[in-house]
Amino acid sequence: MKSFIVLSILLIVLFSVGLSAQEFEEEPAVLQFDAGIGAGIGIAFEKDIFKTEVEKVKASPEVIFNISMHYIVNDHLSFGFLLEGYTQTINDVLVILQSGQPKYENFDLACNNIGADARWTFSTGMFEPYGFAAINLVTGSMQNSDLGNLTMSGLSFGGGLGTKFNFAENWAAQLEAFGFFGTAKWKQKVFTNSANASFNPSHAGLTLGIVFRWGD
Repeated sequence: MKSFIVLSILLIVLFSVGLSAQEFEEEPAVLQFDAGIGAGIGIAFEKDIFKTEVEKVKASPEVIFNISMHYIVNDHLSFGFLLEGYTQTINDVLVILQSGQPKYENFDLACNNIGADARWTFSTGMFEPYGFAAINLVTGSMQNSDLGNLTMSGLSFGGGLGTKFNFAENWAAQLEAFGFFGTAKWKQKVFTNSANASFNPSHAGLTLGIVFRWGD
């Protein structure tokens, strides 16, 4: 999976630069705002959500998503807000409750970045390659129907590369590769057999999405 992410980043850069260098009969107008949503695959670097005597439970994203909105300053520079994260269902984990009783449980894990970013578009045209950098608040939770909801918080920073394909005046398809790195803490130790109260929210992903642009 790691090699797939790296290869995808290289393909994005090479494909975008080559196509954006071509001349097109008509370039899309620069509009004032854009909003996008995407979903895809990724990897997480958290290895110790909690431990048992027979296994170590780690983060393994099932779905990565991103939602963003930007104010377009000019052909190259944009500023905006983003919501990005992943979700995962963890099944049949043997945990030790505070009472000392062992029990198999299922959990829903979510890790989210909420922040601001700056984006630089390298060239405009039918294809628009870009890069961005972001700083975020990390929020997340571990939910279980019997044990309730445990929350975490922290900070992260990161960025990525992507490209847009403008197939209509106000619409574009978007392919984006990114990575976020940071630190977070659970409000309390997850279980008596948890490694500790820390959580590593760092992860990388590749998403495909749709973008809508508007304004004069």
